[in-house]
Amino acid sequence: MFGVFLLRRLMDPLLPENYPFLLFFWAILLSASIFDRGSGFLATGLSALLALIFYLRPFDQPTALTVQNMVALVMFIAVGVAMTMILEALHRAVDNLHRSERARELLLNEFRHRTRNDLQSLVGILRLRAAGAPSEAGRDGLNEAADHAMALARIHTRLAPDSASGDDPATVCTRDFILGLCADLEAALLGPELRPVALAVEAEAHPIPTERAVQLGLVLNETVTNALKYAFPEGRAGTVRVHFARQGEEFVLTVADDGIGLPEEGNATGRRPPRGSGLGTRLLSALAAQLRGRFMRRPGEGGVGTLAELRFPVRAPASRGL
Repeated sequence: MFGVFLLRRLMDPLLPENYPFLLFFWAILLSASIFDRGSGFLATGLSALLALIFYLRPFDQPTALTVQNMVALVMFIAVGVAMTMILEALHRAVDNLHRSERARELLLNEFRHRTRNDLQSLVGILRLRAAGAPSEAGRDGLNEAADHAMALARIHTRLAPDSASGDDPATVCTRDFILGLCADLEAALLGPELRPVALAVEAEAHPIPTERAVQLGLVLNETVTNALKYAFPEGRAGTVRVHFARQGEEFVLTVADDGIGLPEEGNATGRRPPRGSGLGTRLLSALAAQLRGRFMRRPGEGGVGTLAELRFPVRAPASRGL
């Protein structure tokens, strides 16, 4: 406040005499914006007093106060009070937004935590049911359901705030999300067995809503798990490569392996399920459809291994009303 007053005194030779309040508005604006808590009202009163003493009724001209100057002083005080009230209202609105955002983050994190715990409990129940199933088909079905529930639990773990994109907990950084999920899959499927299979991951960083991240994570989990489980039977060595990038207006996820490749149509062996058909492919196609994209699986380059590819638009098309 007093800094602005000193600046005003220094600039007296340059500023018109008819505008004594010109720089005092800045004092009110800065005080109300930075300090809040009624500081704008105090700055308004002090500015009016200083203007009255030094400009409207100087010591050497005690009779210089005119009706016009009084009107100008009253208008200055009214404008200063209005500016302060508006700025303090904006301060309160911003504070309320911050509190609402914090509450939203806490609720979202609590929801993810509870969802992850519930899914892990479901996995345990399904494993117990599988152990007591009377038939092999029942055990396989329950174990497969447990695997899918575990995949969802891994995905919700990777939707934690550490993977959030910027300050928005409702979006996820694709690079952190994909790298983290692949690390979990590598530890779960390769670590204990020390298999000679490498998992190489490259992913670009893009913000994506958590709803779409869940669907992307399910596709990634299914394709990587499928490759790690079935592409390298009998201790065969190889590499599974995961790549995620933006191409124009589409995101492209590819999972490629240099394993034994797709079985010939109608000639699936008992070693592994045919990876080009069946429930797994229908599930992947359904997930791709939810992303408004498409999924395809074909032999790799030169007919070596298998390449799974998911393409979906960067911006989800707006849903159409009925």
